[in-house]
Amino acid sequence: MNPYALPFLMSFVPLILLGLAIILQNPRNRLYQIVCAFCIGNALVAGAGGMLHLAASREQAVFWNRLPYLLNCATYWLFLQYTLIISGGEARMGERFLFMPIRLHYWLTIGVLALVFGLVGLSDLVVAAPVYNPVTGWEHGYGPLHREIIFANVYLLVLLLFILQRGIKTSPDPILRRARIIATAAIGVAQSWVIVTGLVLPDFFGVPTHSFAAIAWLVLCFLLIYGLMRQQWETIHEFSANLEEKVAMRTAELARAKSNLEEVQEQISKYLDPHVVEKIFSGELSAELTSRRARLTMFFSDIKDFTQFTDASDPEEVARLLNEYLGEMATIVRRWGGTIPQFTGDSIYAIFGAPDSRGAREDALAAVRMALEMQSHMQHLRRKWWNEGIQFPFQIRCGIHSGMANVGNCGSEGFMEFSAIGLNVNLASRLEHICRPGQIYVSHATWALVKDEIPCEEVGAIEVKGFHYPIQVYRVMPRP
Repeated sequence: MNPYALPFLMSFVPLILLGLAIILQNPRNRLYQIVCAFCIGNALVAGAGGMLHLAASREQAVFWNRLPYLLNCATYWLFLQYTLIISGGEARMGERFLFMPIRLHYWLTIGVLALVFGLVGLSDLVVAAPVYNPVTGWEHGYGPLHREIIFANVYLLVLLLFILQRGIKTSPDPILRRARIIATAAIGVAQSWVIVTGLVLPDFFGVPTHSFAAIAWLVLCFLLIYGLMRQQWETIHEFSANLEEKVAMRTAELARAKSNLEEVQEQISKYLDPHVVEKIFSGELSAELTSRRARLTMFFSDIKDFTQFTDASDPEEVARLLNEYLGEMATIVRRWGGTIPQFTGDSIYAIFGAPDSRGAREDALAAVRMALEMQSHMQHLRRKWWNEGIQFPFQIRCGIHSGMANVGNCGSEGFMEFSAIGLNVNLASRLEHICRPGQIYVSHATWALVKDEIPCEEVGAIEVKGFHYPIQVYRVMPRP
């Protein structure tokens, strides 16, 4: 084996592998496609150079003699494309180098490459007939224009370095800037090595060193791929770091939004029933004037002769006691699952079975048990207020009825409330009006639902305003 062929042949396979490695990373990326083609092109140049040294006859040497230079014309074009793309592409075309726009240098270089390609293929002006060397084997013969080709290579190298330098200075992205610096170093060192060992020493001094140019091609391709891969790794790392930061920021924003939403929900719950507010915020209930028929248990209560107390008391005292009373009673209503559509003075209106129902029987039982707790708690409040110097005998009366009603949003588009309306609602209100102080009256429909668990005493059939027939009424027995 001719040792001068080894650098060429040993570079062939690694260059092919480098080309495949980069294209498999991102087959659709234009820059990756160019680098892949550049690696494979240089692999073919190296292979052709090695085969020239191994040629066994002049005919074989003539065949391999011009092929490396023809392939080099294509690889130099790829070289130029790579440099322009990684340096900013169109942004560099308008800049000036040696008093001319780079765009003009670009087309001038393309023209020179095309001319050299033609001269190499059709004449001996650049590459002459191969020459046999007893030590190195067959070598390229150099034509009269070969030294001009050296100067053209130097010009191209300076042009590429200028373009890369402009790309480095104008890059706002540190990752891209580092990739351009790596490309500049790789091109500067490797291409200088190629010019010296592949062109200058063999042509000017007759030293057979152009075999070692293949090493520079291998190093150059490796560094170009390293630059692209490092850019990709750093971009992914930066994206990952930024993603973690953005996720943390977004999580904090969502936490603040959730906290604000919970605060708003808490504030609104002081104006609307919490069950209704929860349904609105969860999207189960919309702010539309809609209603539905549902089986409910309706509850009404008020304080007996509260108007007399307000007439004889200071307004501030009345407001304090009323707020305390309504606050305590509302807590009891909500604990038992009731919904309060509204407060009217000292009157409390609650419904069971909307917006959620546990079943007609469970709703009725909850309403009656709630009323019993309210009566018991009223005794506690009465003793408390008595100790505070208030002599008025506070007693509440409660009316409960179960039946069908229209339940939903009532009012106007600009203002509405969640409530239940209908004849059965009116009956519950009438039962509260006829109820004795400190007692709980339920209708026959409610009694039928709770009688197995809550003892009730029959009051009898009572004429109720708004109804054309007597209403059977029961009194809920107090807890022992």
